[in-house]
Amino acid sequence: MIKRLEWDSNFFEMEIGELFYKQQLNIEDVIKYHLLYVKGNEDFEAIIPNFTNSFSEIKVVFAKKLKTKGYMFNNIFSCDELTYNIKDLYKLAFESGKNSRFNLDKKFSRKKFEELYTKWIDNSINKKFADDVFIYQENKVSLGFVTFKVYANFATIGLIAVDPSSQGKGIGSKLIDAVEEKVIDLGINILQIPTQLENKSACSFYKKKEYSIEKITFIKHFWKN
Repeated sequence: MIKRLEWDSNFFEMEIGELFYKQQLNIEDVIKYHLLYVKGNEDFEAIIPNFTNSFSEIKVVFAKKLKTKGYMFNNIFSCDELTYNIKDLYKLAFESGKNSRFNLDKKFSRKKFEELYTKWIDNSINKKFADDVFIYQENKVSLGFVTFKVYANFATIGLIAVDPSSQGKGIGSKLIDAVEEKVIDLGINILQIPTQLENKSACSFYKKKEYSIEKITFIKHFWKN
């Protein structure tokens, strides 16, 4: 059974569905879709008649059990607490998504990629996609940000990025520390961070922050010919 992805279908203005690779396919269901996200817990080969596999990625979710460290964050504020240029956040969002499947699968246009991440920021600020957005500023210039959402037993980071000119200065580490302290204050002690296994720098960074891989998902895009 293919699950229709309503948000994706509406945003990209085409029928998009999701299924797991071991599922039996009904050809009458398949032909309804322009794009299928096929997922699995292990690597797989799939052939879907009249569809072409355009892109594959390995999504990983890092997780860590948190312990309070009592950090102070002089340059990090909630988006509700400071003035910022929204265009700076959009640029940072594009940076955060440069390794995402929506950027690397060239069947998606650059325009739609930027629209997607612009909407992600807007919906994080208005609390639809996230509970808060933390912004790192120096001299009123936004150099980094992180979005996060809190669930019953864990919290997860949605987007995180640092301006390329300021990378390597510990800003990303401080942003994660700030989220850790916030969710601990809310009674949560597990934080998850998704990324791509191919994003070696991000994976290395999270491991240095004492996160470990909790889940791996193989994702393939199949577009109708």
